[in-house]
Amino acid sequence: MKPLAKRVVVLALAVTLPASELSPVMAQAADDGSVDFGTVFDEHWIQLRDNYPYFDLYGVDWEAERAEHRPRAVVAADPTEFAWEMARLIASLDDPHVEYMPPIPVMKDWSIPDVRTAMIGRKPYIVDWKEYEPLVGPPPFDDDPRVCPEVVSVQGTPMGSAVDILVAGPVGTTCELRLRWPDGSETDHDMPRPEVSNLPPPKKHFGERWIVTGRVGSIGYLRVKTFDPSRGTLGPAGKMTPILRGRLAELSDTDALILDLQRNGGGLVGASDPFLCHFLERRRSYRWGNSGGQSRVLVPRSPPYTGAVVVLVDEHSASGGEWAARILRDAGRAQVVGGPTVGAEAAVQKSTATDGSTVRYSAWPMEEPGVTPFQGRGVELDHAVPLTIEAVREHGYDDALARVRRARFAKALEVLGAPAGDLDALVALADDADREDER
Repeated sequence: MKPLAKRVVVLALAVTLPASELSPVMAQAADDGSVDFGTVFDEHWIQLRDNYPYFDLYGVDWEAERAEHRPRAVVAADPTEFAWEMARLIASLDDPHVEYMPPIPVMKDWSIPDVRTAMIGRKPYIVDWKEYEPLVGPPPFDDDPRVCPEVVSVQGTPMGSAVDILVAGPVGTTCELRLRWPDGSETDHDMPRPEVSNLPPPKKHFGERWIVTGRVGSIGYLRVKTFDPSRGTLGPAGKMTPILRGRLAELSDTDALILDLQRNGGGLVGASDPFLCHFLERRRSYRWGNSGGQSRVLVPRSPPYTGAVVVLVDEHSASGGEWAARILRDAGRAQVVGGPTVGAEAAVQKSTATDGSTVRYSAWPMEEPGVTPFQGRGVELDHAVPLTIEAVREHGYDDALARVRRARFAKALEVLGAPAGDLDALVALADDADREDER
């Protein structure tokens, strides 16, 4: 199972700040090696108070959240209970870049319920529970394998960016879920966590297949799965940019290009910016908010790619993956086709507490006069082809996903004026790239 509320975990835009400079509070471990929960809570809370830019956007009173959660955190019975209270605090920020991670030793004997979930229309749904007997819905949905209920809350906490930690817990315990069914009714379920730890493994390294190229007729296809060098190259971080440029150069003679950023969760602007500059016709700059007015400048580079461009995005395109689509659209160099993106705009900072827990959070927003930010909104689409819960309930999740992907490629060919008969070959090329991810 994937954590229920796990939006996207990304490195985002490449900006780092020394965590030690952001918080005046430093917790001290007791003689027995334990850590004071109240001090750890304050470490994270103060860092976000001083540096998080979106409290107003998400309508969060951070002082009120402290008043609600800190009293329960300081009297937590054990590190797991404390982690859950921290997750409840962080979940008040419904920001896809916000992630709370307890200390690794705390999680070593944790597991998560064995159900399959998916984000559809920015909401989490259970899409497969056929082997999970306790999940029985109200009539007439109790025996419908395609009903796909929405997850409303976990452990009594409304869905938010960090609530996935509440799904996890000590092996053999139960997880409380509230589900919403197609008729609007809601039911509560106690879902047992397996007796053996089954937490998801670390992010997969794509190896050499982080970038895939191909041709269908006169149309070039360039799939970029990540802009994060730690996941997408087999050498030093600086290797990513020349690989991107080289693959684009291989397609320089095509009439048009499909840049596929579906499921691209972001990475480093130091890798993506020099690549994107080959599409630009004039200089562009973006100002980092909360950074003393520093600018991110993109200057056209040679050789230019002059063909028409469609950028494909989906519900998992995030952060640097969104910015790449946004830059090309802003520059008038691409039309964006696909599903609503995650809406994770700002650069990410990490808070590390004395107990070893971390909170990743949005720290530096992009500020552009006259341009609407996409934090919490997603990148503006020229042609929306979304995956809908109605389609999932009609066809099943996997079939509905295959149908919408095909529809997105069909729209891309239409926008580029390419023959509709090229669709099967294009989808086969994309499917081959996806299959590599599953090996």
